[in-house]
Amino acid sequence: MHLAPPVPPSSPTSVRFACALLYGVAGLCLLSAVLELVFVNTGLSVYRDAYTGDTGSGFRSLVGATLDIVFAGGAAVLAVLNGQGRRNARVTTYVLGGLSLLCGGLGALSDPFHGPSGSAGPGAVQHLMPAVYGISAGALDALTALATLTALVLLAAPSANHFFELCHRNRYVLIVTTPQPHPGYDATGAGTSHSAGIPAQTELPPHTSSLPAIDPWAGPGAG
Repeated sequence: MHLAPPVPPSSPTSVRFACALLYGVAGLCLLSAVLELVFVNTGLSVYRDAYTGDTGSGFRSLVGATLDIVFAGGAAVLAVLNGQGRRNARVTTYVLGGLSLLCGGLGALSDPFHGPSGSAGPGAVQHLMPAVYGISAGALDALTALATLTALVLLAAPSANHFFELCHRNRYVLIVTTPQPHPGYDATGAGTSHSAGIPAQTELPPHTSSLPAIDPWAGPGAG
């Protein structure tokens, strides 16, 4: 008898919401990368420099944009794998999410909403645009950190633990089948002299009426 393959369990609301947040983290990281690239080596770079107070912050922005793109791709992949109930993906999400909160999220939020270090010029736009850059970058960092933290909390919920455990068990279920011998064949596949369920009859030597039956227990003089 062949057993049916196990049916994958449906993901609970906590896992679905956590995966949606991971997709949101990927989108926010891409927006952060676009913001940094727009303010690097363009006419807007003076506003970024006025906000940071560092005229050589272009290289740092390029590195930050590259890391944002890489992190966005990783968050999207982890969202797909967590939706499939992969326990290794959940552990990886814990590790990378914790590192991003400690190194990136909290570190970036330590000074995101301070006032611009200077002005890019005497006009109103030159006074306003550095603050716009700082508020935009700080808001994206805050939303990314909040979404990452919420996703980690949801993946640690009891319903999520039960879901990942069921998916792990179903992925390693051993399906055992009992071989059924075909009529006319034994268990090894060799042919038999009779059909299954019909006992074989012992063949006896033929006996004819012209010759008397020989008694094997009779003496040498019998006959």
